[in-house]
Amino acid sequence: MKSKSPFKQDKCTVAWQKWTDKYDDKAEAKREKGEFYCDNGKIKMRPTGDDDIPMSDTQIKAMKEKKSETTFGKKEKSILEK
Repeated sequence: MKSKSPFKQDKCTVAWQKWTDKYDDKAEAKREKGEFYCDNGKIKMRPTGDDDIPMSDTQIKAMKEKKSETTFGKKEKSILEK
């Protein structure tokens, strides 16, 4: 049983509930849920790769970590230097 207390719910649980409430047909919402993900309380469409397959949660997390890495003052090695 889900708690109605705001202290027991996280941002993503509340966001998913609001997202599913927009659908008249809950089965359709369940089918489309795989195309979206929750990022800190915001429902976003999953990014896709070159093959148009939505990325998994671990792939999205790895992509965010890679973007957040700072490379100030570092020169990337060329193909010949590797």
